[in-house]
Amino acid sequence: MEGSFWGGVAAAELFLLFQLCGVAAAWQLLPKESAGARVLLGSLCGSLMLQWFPALFAFPLGFSLPTQLLAAALALACAGASLWAGRRKSRRPGGACLLEGAKAFSRHRFLFLVLLFSGFYVFLVLHSFQSVNGRVYSCQSTYGDMSMHLSFITSLARQQAFPPEYSLLPGNRLSYPFLSDSISASLYLLGAPLRFSYALPMWAAGAQVFFGFYLFARRLLGSDGKAAFAWVLFFGNGGLGVLYFLGDGWEGFSRIFTEFYQTPTNLVGQNIRWVNVVADMMLPQRATLFGWAVLFPALYVLYRAVFEGQRRYFLYAGVLAGALPMVHTHSFLALALVCGAWMAFSLCKGLGWQAVSVRVGKGAVALGFPLMCLLKGFLHSRGLEDSPWLLAAACGGLAACLALLGFLVFQAARRGRGRDLLLPWALLAGAACLLAFPQLFMWTFRQAGAGGFVRGHFGWVTGEDGYLWFYLKNLGLSALLAFLGLLCCKKDRFARYAPALVIWALAEFVEFQPNDYDNNKLLYVAFALLCVCAADFAADVLGKVRRAGARRALAGLGVVFLVAPAALTWGREAVAEYELYGDGALSLCAYIEEQLPPDAVVLTDLRHNNEVASLTGRNVVCGSPSYLFYHGLPYSGREYAVREMYERPLESAGLYRRTGAQYVLVSDFERSSYQVDGQALDALFPVVYDDGGRKLYQVDLDVFERKER
Repeated sequence: MEGSFWGGVAAAELFLLFQLCGVAAAWQLLPKESAGARVLLGSLCGSLMLQWFPALFAFPLGFSLPTQLLAAALALACAGASLWAGRRKSRRPGGACLLEGAKAFSRHRFLFLVLLFSGFYVFLVLHSFQSVNGRVYSCQSTYGDMSMHLSFITSLARQQAFPPEYSLLPGNRLSYPFLSDSISASLYLLGAPLRFSYALPMWAAGAQVFFGFYLFARRLLGSDGKAAFAWVLFFGNGGLGVLYFLGDGWEGFSRIFTEFYQTPTNLVGQNIRWVNVVADMMLPQRATLFGWAVLFPALYVLYRAVFEGQRRYFLYAGVLAGALPMVHTHSFLALALVCGAWMAFSLCKGLGWQAVSVRVGKGAVALGFPLMCLLKGFLHSRGLEDSPWLLAAACGGLAACLALLGFLVFQAARRGRGRDLLLPWALLAGAACLLAFPQLFMWTFRQAGAGGFVRGHFGWVTGEDGYLWFYLKNLGLSALLAFLGLLCCKKDRFARYAPALVIWALAEFVEFQPNDYDNNKLLYVAFALLCVCAADFAADVLGKVRRAGARRALAGLGVVFLVAPAALTWGREAVAEYELYGDGALSLCAYIEEQLPPDAVVLTDLRHNNEVASLTGRNVVCGSPSYLFYHGLPYSGREYAVREMYERPLESAGLYRRTGAQYVLVSDFERSSYQVDGQALDALFPVVYDDGGRKLYQVDLDVFERKER
């Protein structure tokens, strides 16, 4: 875990090498883009190279150091080929190109605020993973998820098996989108400290999300002011939850900073579930973070292709989409839905049916929201919010959309517009499918099918609340602005925001993971588009105020009102400290790292903050059900076996053999979870580590055979 200074230097150099290779490639492939856009898209390409290139070589060679070196060589080859191909188009040195990219800050001053906020995000990431006096602390939002991600990072780097398996449940292929963690595993493999390996890619991904969203919003809206407001609405999101803290004086308000998950954007008791984008999505959920780092630039590229006639960008969008499934599957699905909606509108426009399609779309908005409210009441009163009929209805709706899309394709081909209208989309689909299908069939479909992930469910986590009241108190003014914006925007604008309706409708009828809450990973993509729509509408309304001072005052008050809940949540994360791994855990891990083989299997209890799995990369017999259940993994047999092996070790010879347990850890956690038969363990196995609070036994299966004889 500690790593070394020179290991950190090597990891930083490797990361920077991939970033520069990505910028070099993007600089030549995107000659029509501004310098700032090319730097951002190039940085994204560098991150994707560091995620995907080692994976390609790891299949035959394992996730090893030679694999990382070959990946770096391939990145250099790609950069060199791009520079060679564009050698006559640009003679400017690389430093001048980067300087030109930095000039974007002088043209778009809001970028200074984005940069400043990116620095705050760097602080949050560092604060979320601290090692102090032999203990490891997390912040509030990372207390649950960070241990799981650390187990993926360390097991990849230490065991080097590929395709990787769950160290939390050995024998099961790791089908979670693990490329969000493999990028850190590559750095950890070079000897960098675990904290640095964990944080560095997150800093870059955070900046890519912040700047990528602004780039997309700025292009779509054509205004710095509107794009800035959309950015604030999305990243500073917060509804009316702060009102629940105002009635109990200072003591009631101060619990935001002292109690666990009592924030204005995450208050489960009052069903405030629309958590803040930064604090509760980008900070703890690495797959979401790295998925959005690809998604928003991909939306920018797709927008340029569809609405600005940059036909070559269809291929680029297809490549970015194809790289997404094992980075973040939800982002891949959301991008596919955006492609379908924009394809339908582009075909309608090409066929001269744009006005009709927009009227139909606005009618769906005006009627659809009241219908959703009524449907919520009907289903809730009859206990039908979970039903296979909802999945069937959603499949029927999706089939109708595909039939409509097929009809539009047929009409375009019949009128001789096939080459113009269909060929670019065929190029995008071909590139995306070629790259995505192997991932989906190898990892995603296997786990989704085994875990019964896809099912019918209505209303996300609205619970006992009415549909209107739930989203009003969770989204606040943003919801009203977005709704009015959809109804009032011009027809060319409506087509750009329409994918939000498709994504939202699907996410409200179909669940894609065992945890209902996780559908927010789709809903937030729709919310991003709705924030752009809301900013567009709000700016147009403010533009009708004649006095500039009054406009600024109204805008300032609106921003303060909207961002106050988010700011309180950020403040809570900035001061929160929760012990993740306590006294002696790091010493035990140091021993395990030095003495146990990388693929050793250790018997522990089922705690989520398992230092053996998270900090050493070793396997445990069974990890926390809070992880395994929501990944759809069959863990119940292992869960039973763990209890038996601790409480009845003399009678558990078959379980020790079947689970492959090679070591047994007994600490305060195990003693509090089970009635550990310590005397039997002492009689059976030798103790190889004992610090007075923790004992590590080495399993000797021959003991059972001798006793049986």
